[in-house]
Amino acid sequence: MYEVADQQGVELDIPEKREDRDTAEWAARIKQAMGGIKGHLTVTLHTEHALLRAVDLPSSDADELAGMVELQVDKFSPFPVEQMAISHEVLGGKGSNSRVLIAACKREVVDDLGALFTAAGRQPDRIDIAATGWWHLMQQAGRVPAEGRHAVLLVDETGTELVVNQDGLPVVVRSLGAQHRLSDEEYAGELAEETGYTLTSLESEWGATAVPDLTVWHRGETPTELVSRLGAECAVETHAQSLDDLPPLTEGVARRDAESGRTVLDLIPPEWKAEATERKGQRRIITLVASLLVLWIVVLVAFFVVAHFDEARIERLRGEVAALEGPAEEARLLRHRVESLEQFADRTHSALECLREVTELLPGDVELNSFTYRKAGAVNLRGESPRETSILDYFEALEQSDLFVEVRPEGLTRAPGGRRNPEFRVTARLPGEDNR
Repeated sequence: MYEVADQQGVELDIPEKREDRDTAEWAARIKQAMGGIKGHLTVTLHTEHALLRAVDLPSSDADELAGMVELQVDKFSPFPVEQMAISHEVLGGKGSNSRVLIAACKREVVDDLGALFTAAGRQPDRIDIAATGWWHLMQQAGRVPAEGRHAVLLVDETGTELVVNQDGLPVVVRSLGAQHRLSDEEYAGELAEETGYTLTSLESEWGATAVPDLTVWHRGETPTELVSRLGAECAVETHAQSLDDLPPLTEGVARRDAESGRTVLDLIPPEWKAEATERKGQRRIITLVASLLVLWIVVLVAFFVVAHFDEARIERLRGEVAALEGPAEEARLLRHRVESLEQFADRTHSALECLREVTELLPGDVELNSFTYRKAGAVNLRGESPRETSILDYFEALEQSDLFVEVRPEGLTRAPGGRRNPEFRVTARLPGEDNR
């Protein structure tokens, strides 16, 4: 179900002939009348611009129907198929047969209409026929009998259409033209003659089923002259019905557009649709490129913001480090002083204690020749022994002492010919800053 959200009407008496109008001027008027309308745009042609034919075709396949429709147009159109804009609409069907309404219009009419709307900034999305919009409104209003053959004459200021339906589906949709300069009596006579001829010719194509009634849909006052002439000429019961009882034609066309699961008439040439598809593809590409460009700019801006933030953070940390360097240096000096005081106060590694330790560990045949002590540093020893094994035992005893953190033998010399005892040098390192 659909509800009308908004409906507006603007009267534009656009000259139908191209040479009778200024395209730029009328394009501007159309653009103003559309008022920035978004969404689907359907343009409806007067029925007199199209050749309409309802036929039964022995197929329900869409591709097969398209080929059959072109053959049918070649039969009833006075113009070559190449010069026509062609469309069709499946009205219904039984089994593998389809009731199809064919519409053919001169291509120059469609091109002229498309150029006018394109100049106004909007190319139509679909081109329909007025008679089909009225027919849809009558169906929606329940004014189309589901059984039998019935005739409808639509009379308004733009022209007159004759529609004959059989069992709820159209078998004839025909334009009878506009009144133009004819008097009411002359126009009534012409319509009555054309209607009678059409109803009579139905028998050859659709069988000899009688048309019991004819409904004249009109604007304003009841056209009594027309109703009377039609009843007499066609020998049918004639009724009058006001078009004002139906919604506007635009609503019928819009509702046809909104119906799902149904393909309706569309006289838009295939190349227009191809161009529209190409434009949509180009717009998608442009949109994608623009989106990527915006994303790239956002990432770039974010990078610079983060970089600026990191730089500011680094500068702030540098400032904090610079502010802490002074107190840190004072703390290091203070710690050094404290450690120095602790070392001087601690007699555990004093010179006397070290001398005691190295002399107590001396083997009996090892003699010290030199003892050098450096506070919080190391003890350097020089000595000799007649036996090298005693010297090595002394080195091992020094290494096992808890007083020293490291023992480093620095040499063992032997005099040539064994004239003197072997001499040695060794450094025993003490705990302290110099040993870290």
